Amino acid sequence: MDIGLMKRALGFGLLFSVAALACSGSDDSTPQTPGCGTQQAPTALEIKDVSPALDASVKNSSIVQTFTVAGHALKFTPNLAAPAAHTAGLPTPNPTKWTLSLNGSDAVYTSEPIAWSNAPGHVELDSLNLLKADDGCFYALPQQMFKYDVTAP
Repeated sequence: MDIGLMKRALGFGLLFSVAALACSGSDDSTPQTPGCGTQQAPTALEIKDVSPALDASVKNSSIVQTFTVAGHALKFTPNLAAPAAHTAGLPTPNPTKWTLSLNGSDAVYTSEPIAWSNAPGHVELDSLNLLKADDGCFYALPQQMFKYDVTAP
């Protein structure tokens, strides 16, 4: 192999490496944590252990709603809204208070016991939360959080 060609290839390789390192600096306005979402593209949170279960039918008395955010011990106040399909009216008490407990890396949210103003009725609650964590990362809950029917107590 030609020595001159090898030197040029080596020189180009070193130049490319220096240029790549210079361009890989961090932009302080965007978090660099792996899996860290931005306001425009938040990281989707997984929820589990939702209660009442999807499409359940429950008596309209002392209903405790719960859900677990899997793998993220985030503290926030759930912000839920009722779409047009919701016919159960308003909860009592309104607004509902939520408690947070941690279970390993999961966050478990539990509402105070509620009753809905219209029973029988259909409950659908969508999340309005775009969450910003202390580390600057943005997260989003799934849109539909609860979907169940209430019957007379």
